Amino acid sequence: SNPTLHESMAIPQKLLFGSDFFYGQSNDHAPLQGRGPLPPFSYARGGFSVGWGASVLTPDQCDIEDWPITLDDLADHFESVLATLPLSANDDELTARFPLYKENYGTLKLTAGNAAMLQDLRRSGLLKSDDFLFGQARLLVRSQTLGDKPGCKYCGHCMSGCVYGCIYKSNDDLDRLASAGKIDYTGQAWVQHLEEKNNKVDISYVNRLGDQQTMSVDKVFLAAGAVNSTRIILKSKKLYDHKVYLRSSSSFVLPMLRAKHAPVDWPNINTQPGLFLEYKVPGLSNHWIHTQLSTPNEMVFEKLKLHHTSNSLTQKLKRRILGHLVIAFCNLHSNHGYGYELFLKKGDGNNLLMYDRQCSIQSDKDNKRAINHLLRIGWKFGCIALTPTALNFTRGFHVGGTLPMKQSPQKETETDLLGRPRSMKNVHVVDSSVFPSLPGTTIGLLAMANADRIASEVLLK
Repeated sequence: SNPTLHESMAIPQKLLFGSDFFYGQSNDHAPLQGRGPLPPFSYARGGFSVGWGASVLTPDQCDIEDWPITLDDLADHFESVLATLPLSANDDELTARFPLYKENYGTLKLTAGNAAMLQDLRRSGLLKSDDFLFGQARLLVRSQTLGDKPGCKYCGHCMSGCVYGCIYKSNDDLDRLASAGKIDYTGQAWVQHLEEKNNKVDISYVNRLGDQQTMSVDKVFLAAGAVNSTRIILKSKKLYDHKVYLRSSSSFVLPMLRAKHAPVDWPNINTQPGLFLEYKVPGLSNHWIHTQLSTPNEMVFEKLKLHHTSNSLTQKLKRRILGHLVIAFCNLHSNHGYGYELFLKKGDGNNLLMYDRQCSIQSDKDNKRAINHLLRIGWKFGCIALTPTALNFTRGFHVGGTLPMKQSPQKETETDLLGRPRSMKNVHVVDSSVFPSLPGTTIGLLAMANADRIASEVLLK
């Protein structure tokens, strides 16, 4: 088959209690201008974590082979980070290549459809291949199995925002640290640039009233997100019209139909992804394609205009079809993704970040190969991939790589193993900007562990 990628058939945008406030937009203090969709960034307290799906999976070594550090260098830091976070997971087939890095974890109940599909996967014989793994989804969610309070209530609205606060958000940590007096938090401030002077770092920023302010500190750990960390470093180094490449994953959503019917037990379920499936495409690369499998959730119900209280023939038919429907959300390594060219334009304010969406025929071909391969292996676990309805997202949700870590940085926009841009001593970039490449697996936990590694090593010096 030759799948058609429909960008126009977009699924409903994920919102938080109906709000899209955590999706960043250009503003007077940090303007963006360019061609194509905006690269993803957030100004929310807690960033995208305030509205994310909380899926986490550490990378395999094969996905960070071009990094100057190894998975072993990060192992203790995965454990350190996860020690303070709620994790729902299972010690299953995934563990062979993707360790849990945590002993005390909970396990969410799977929907009837996900549980049945997991059994189909185990009977499929696909595990005989070294290019295929699966297991229960790993989520930063409090579950009742550990007696966590609050634990998941299975209310069926996880993808709309958890009213019980069971899904981890990094702003919870900010609140906890601020309440304990361990940090001072200043919100609604736009950092403009950093300047090292006399073994200190001056932080220049604009406050919520529009006033220019300066703060002097010993060290800066910069985690403004890949887009704005890049802006700040380019401005700090006065690198105008200096083009950098913002790497991006590419993603697609592929509806699938299970041959077997499963009851739709909504709303008494958790609607986050239920299963993870990792696969490689022979001849494409040695990188895993990360796939999150979900039975229908409230976003799908919205798209299909399903009304659970209606008994019309059309509504009954939709409910019957939903008992066979599986949604696969797939993410490819950044080597197969689309990217952005960024540069800081010299002019009024010297703060206009230009972006240019890079189109790639090769990435389109790689996506189609990934879709076709999922079609082929889907048959083996009882699922028919509806390839003509695949939704391709040329705007990847994971971005980074503008300030890549190198063993010996040579360029002004390269960083050392502690995230320090060349010629800077006390500024450490600790977000995905410093990733030399982005694995197809989720990058939130990876960013936390790498930040923990950098901060730990700096404090030991």
